[in-house]
Amino acid sequence: MPSSDLPLPHAVADGIIVSMTTRWGCLFLFLCCLVACALDTDGRTLTLVADGETREITTEVVTVGDVLVEADITLGPEDWVAPAEPTIVREGMIIRVVRVETRTELERSQLPFDRRTVRDPSIPRGDTRLLEPGRTGLEELTYQITSEDGVDVDRRLVRQVTVEEPRTEIILIGARRDEKPIAITGTVAYIANGNAWVIRTTSINQRRLTHEGDLDGRVFTLSADGSHLLFTRAPPETEQDRSINTIWVVDISLAAAEPVRVEIDNVLWAGWEPNCTVEPAGSRCRIAFSTGSKARGNPGWQAHNDLWIARLRPATGELVAQREVLEPSSGGSYGWWPATYAWSPDGQRLAYGQADGVGVVRADSGQELSLASFAPFRTYGPWVWTPSVDWSPEGQFVVTTLHGPALSGEPAEDSPVFDLWVLAADGTVSAMLSQEVGMWSAPSYAPETEGIAFARARNPYASHTSSYDLYVMDRDGSDRQVIFPAADEPGLMSPIRAWEPGGQRLGVIYQENLYLVRVLDGECHQLTDQGGVTTVEWR
Repeated sequence: MPSSDLPLPHAVADGIIVSMTTRWGCLFLFLCCLVACALDTDGRTLTLVADGETREITTEVVTVGDVLVEADITLGPEDWVAPAEPTIVREGMIIRVVRVETRTELERSQLPFDRRTVRDPSIPRGDTRLLEPGRTGLEELTYQITSEDGVDVDRRLVRQVTVEEPRTEIILIGARRDEKPIAITGTVAYIANGNAWVIRTTSINQRRLTHEGDLDGRVFTLSADGSHLLFTRAPPETEQDRSINTIWVVDISLAAAEPVRVEIDNVLWAGWEPNCTVEPAGSRCRIAFSTGSKARGNPGWQAHNDLWIARLRPATGELVAQREVLEPSSGGSYGWWPATYAWSPDGQRLAYGQADGVGVVRADSGQELSLASFAPFRTYGPWVWTPSVDWSPEGQFVVTTLHGPALSGEPAEDSPVFDLWVLAADGTVSAMLSQEVGMWSAPSYAPETEGIAFARARNPYASHTSSYDLYVMDRDGSDRQVIFPAADEPGLMSPIRAWEPGGQRLGVIYQENLYLVRVLDGECHQLTDQGGVTTVEWR
């Protein structure tokens, strides 16, 4: 048998080649026949539906796109055709041109308002009053509508804008305490649930000054004569991306006074000049203030470590003769947190408390004098401890809390010790009046008397979370005694207080309500019961 590896005879090989060539040729001829059939020169009849007309046409062109050209039909940027333009034309084909239009429509709709009830201690129990009528808001809705051959096929909301915000309806529910009225000397102002309140003459004469619940508590200070309140509140939504807060002033002496916005923003501390009678339309009284700016991360702002003094015109919020006392500075590693300040009684200097020291600065020249230095307290959180400062009535001394040395060899910044000191304002002498009082001790001199009030932590080595007791003592640290609360009662969690003019009583925040405590014997009276009290001032 012949071997399979032997070459084929030439004749056989040529036959195979001829056979393959013949097959490819037949395939080519078949395809040509198909195209020839598709391109029948006798023409093809088809139906064209476009622009509201149905036409039967005969054509010899090849593709659907050619048919549109022949029929003088132009497609718009959003129009489409079925079958698609590259499709080869066939006998009996139906071609449909769809016209697409896009338009916008604007609609306006009402936004419903909310209703809120608020307990109000200025109204007798059982009574209700409409404080603020509700008002519907208004929004604009922009829709994009797509239509095909005049029929809407898609409706999409592309823009929604609130033209007018709805106003919440506020109904006051009476919550006046059924107790004998207590006489009030001067003016008491406090923040409760984000609103400013004022009490004058008697304890039942409580009046709300704001209703939006947006006070941030950074600035809340009464003028020396008790007639005007300066306070900060959260910025409106349109300014939140660039503002920390806004600052306002209100004339408390007017029954229906409206707060006036002051022409500065981003204020971290502000205080009225002492011993000044405010003229609403004038600019006699000065304020000092320090500013900051928005920043990324916690707490969301950065102190400028500056200090300004200006004369405020309460009727318009205008600042007159504004002057920079301290230029902005980095303030060191803890400088992003603001210092605390206090005017001297004569208005010539300001005491300050920073994370690492206490001192005074002259209001006219900005010259600084350090009174005490210490290691800053490491909080391990997005906040910084700074000591409060307060002047003696004659302006010779500053009383404050200083961060003390470590007890058992731990780093100085981790020391849990905080002591109460009195510092001579000229830097000559200093004396510790009480040891281990806690970081929130906040000592303050009594006006017109020889006393000092301060808080003492029940757990002085964890004073940042400890509860406190309220103490009074003589200016030399003697005759120290606790006056509030009782030993078997929970301690003060926010030992914030304010002296009565004359120094006989203290306004104290206890369990989120305001109490009056008599220094002589600790007798107390509860002034509020709605809760949410965070700050108090008394002038």
